[in-house]
Amino acid sequence: MFLLDGVIVTSASDLTEASKCEFAFLRTLDVKLGRLEKTEEIEDPMYVRSSRMGDEHEHRILERYRERFGARVAEIERPPQLTADSLAEAVRRTSEAFERGAEVVFQATFFDGAFVGFADFVVRMPDGRYRVQDSKLARGARVTALLQLAAYAEQLRRMGVDVDDTVELLLGDGSVSEHHLSDIEPVYRKRRARLLAIIDEHVADDGPVAWGDLRFTVDGRCDTCDAEVQASHDVLLVAG
Repeated sequence: MFLLDGVIVTSASDLTEASKCEFAFLRTLDVKLGRLEKTEEIEDPMYVRSSRMGDEHEHRILERYRERFGARVAEIERPPQLTADSLAEAVRRTSEAFERGAEVVFQATFFDGAFVGFADFVVRMPDGRYRVQDSKLARGARVTALLQLAAYAEQLRRMGVDVDDTVELLLGDGSVSEHHLSDIEPVYRKRRARLLAIIDEHVADDGPVAWGDLRFTVDGRCDTCDAEVQASHDVLLVAG
């Protein structure tokens, strides 16, 4: 999530974060809006290690596609800075890759002015349609990961790309988890509408989101919630 010319631009990751904890998501938004100061982040060694392992997993999959398809793998370089011009250029290169019938598009970039996304892999099927794939270290499918796939499928259709009915998670144990878009998209649309609704509602407020605001859901266990639970001696401190 970032601000671009006064517009709040969200991503599939934001959809995931808001699905977990709307309060924590809105606290992040408050920092972007200048309503709160950014707190010092303590580096989590486990998070750093898992991120590195995730990148390695993604790279191994990319290498396999390179060996199989060679130059027919289109690799879209992610813009070092997310500006309107840099994103427009990445979207242009993404669109050209699909127009020339690339077998695989790596890091396909989507930007519609209010949403930005980078799909791990979009693979051409024998019938010419394209299937969205995402690499995940997890050994099973998670709803949040499936929401990301649905978001990218929606953006592909917006670009005029013929999308396959199935999406896939390329899991850390080497297995592939297949899912029908028709099962995922209703949930995605509901969660996306909810995300936009809480953003609009919160932006209309004057100050930062308050702990205990019943309009927004809380996880109760994330770091953002835990700080508020401790500070307010919330009843969530009571075990069970």
